[in-house]
Amino acid sequence: MKDSKKIIKKPDGFIYFIAYHLVKPFLRIKCKVSYDKSGLRGLKGPALVLCPHVSNIDFLLVAVALYPVRPTFVISEHFLARPKLRWILTKMHVIPKKMFCPDIKTIMNILRAKDSGNVTVLFPEGRLPAMGRSLQITDGTADLVKRMGVDVYTVTENGAYKTFPKWGKSGFRPGRIEVTTSKLFDARSISSMTSEEIERAIEKALFHDEDALFEDVYYKCKSPALGLDGILYKCPVCRAEFTMTSGAWDITCSACGFRSELDNYYRLHGGPFEKINDWYFWQQSEIDKSLPLKSSTILAAADEKGNLDRDAGSGVIRMDRETISYEGTCFGQPFSFSENVSDIKALPVSVRDHFDLYHKKKMYNFRLVPDPRAVIKWSMYMDKVTAEKQKNHDGV
Repeated sequence: MKDSKKIIKKPDGFIYFIAYHLVKPFLRIKCKVSYDKSGLRGLKGPALVLCPHVSNIDFLLVAVALYPVRPTFVISEHFLARPKLRWILTKMHVIPKKMFCPDIKTIMNILRAKDSGNVTVLFPEGRLPAMGRSLQITDGTADLVKRMGVDVYTVTENGAYKTFPKWGKSGFRPGRIEVTTSKLFDARSISSMTSEEIERAIEKALFHDEDALFEDVYYKCKSPALGLDGILYKCPVCRAEFTMTSGAWDITCSACGFRSELDNYYRLHGGPFEKINDWYFWQQSEIDKSLPLKSSTILAAADEKGNLDRDAGSGVIRMDRETISYEGTCFGQPFSFSENVSDIKALPVSVRDHFDLYHKKKMYNFRLVPDPRAVIKWSMYMDKVTAEKQKNHDGV
């Protein structure tokens, strides 16, 4: 008999059944979702499903694609700090993960899920991109695949970003979502592959660029540009920062009057960039890594009950190419720390609100003031420094 403490249970069958029959028609009717499940033939536990992280509805799309299999999702720990979500996630027996923080407990739970015969779902990028394009898979993913030694599948949610962009403030934009599936590795072949070969295969299979996808599809929305200033913060004409303001159809610079429109095909008009990603990555190229970032911040942290307190403290946060540090208060007490940028590697962002950072395995949110939109620049700065360090490490 298996040790009950080592068993990772599958999601509650009754709740999963009800949720499936509510969610599937919603996705089909509201979001225009179609599924190709041919790549999942023969799927049974234990197995691993890898998915690109494209939108905030990825979990729903993947769950419907896998039904009637009840998978074990690996999700960010910050969802469990929200009481309204915690009860349902507990019923779903998810595996919480500390993002961009050494987390042996998560690895052990994934291995327990395998030993329990479960199908485990993992989003290897570790965070949801703000711009609908692939991020590098997190360190250790290939080693985990090799250690598990099970069949590996993929589920890809093409068009989900355009339907529900992370930066958007207009809700769902019906157009097209095509969920595709494939079998990436057979369990028997993994043992003969190196971690580098596995990593390259995963990156190739999960690569996505939503800006280049479904360019002829009309995504219905009465205010497609609303919220775009949450990720496009720098004017391409006068180069002023955080002077961009988005309306229903346009994004305008208050410093020089530059204006660009976004249509329902996700094409920009009236400026140097035709695609959102072109503007986004131009901003990143403009970041001077030699100039440290500094901002006043409001600190959020989990209280003794595990609930997120969005006003746990305040102080100043700083980041340069080597360290990111905070000095201020937390729950009424002086609190400060410093972390190596090379250990953090990435700052998961909630657009126009905060970024997440772990210190001593505890999660903290930082809401920058006076303009919370600045979190996107901090995340891009970290990405640029991490890419530079990786390039130097690889000797390129």
